Amino acid sequence: MGHGFNKTRKSFQFTAAGYVVSNGKVLLVAHKQLRKLLPPGGHLKEDANGMFFESPEEAAVREVKEETGLDVEIVGKRYVVHSSDEETLFIPESMHIHSIDEEHDHYGFDFFCVPKSVVKKLSGEEKCRWFSEEDLIEYPSNMKPELTAHVKATAIQAIKKLSP
Repeated sequence: MGHGFNKTRKSFQFTAAGYVVSNGKVLLVAHKQLRKLLPPGGHLKEDANGMFFESPEEAAVREVKEETGLDVEIVGKRYVVHSSDEETLFIPESMHIHSIDEEHDHYGFDFFCVPKSVVKKLSGEEKCRWFSEEDLIEYPSNMKPELTAHVKATAIQAIKKLSP
């Protein structure tokens, strides 16, 4: 297919992110280290033995709260339950692999979210900004923080899907 991604498998970490949409705009954070605009998100929590103890959707909701102060809910389709001992999970809007460095990749799960209540003030640990579809389309390609093609396309898709 030739997408330009190096398909040599490296060790990886699971990440999850929430594209939060409110009033026709999507919330992105300016990641300090990567110098990129990203949806709020981060690593799935794991114990000392490397076992995960939260699902990708739980991680996305937690990370949105930590980074922005917003309580959100995921909007989307769930898998079908076939027995009483199963829990349904939301189907991610996007799943992707992206290289972090020469030694590891991130396997990312993206979800679309809406705030549980009216957004008055953002109070999380990251610098955030609301973007309209027009803002995303017009964002200069040489500007820092960088807006990658994947984040731009997924953010626009979230706005279109979650706006009336």
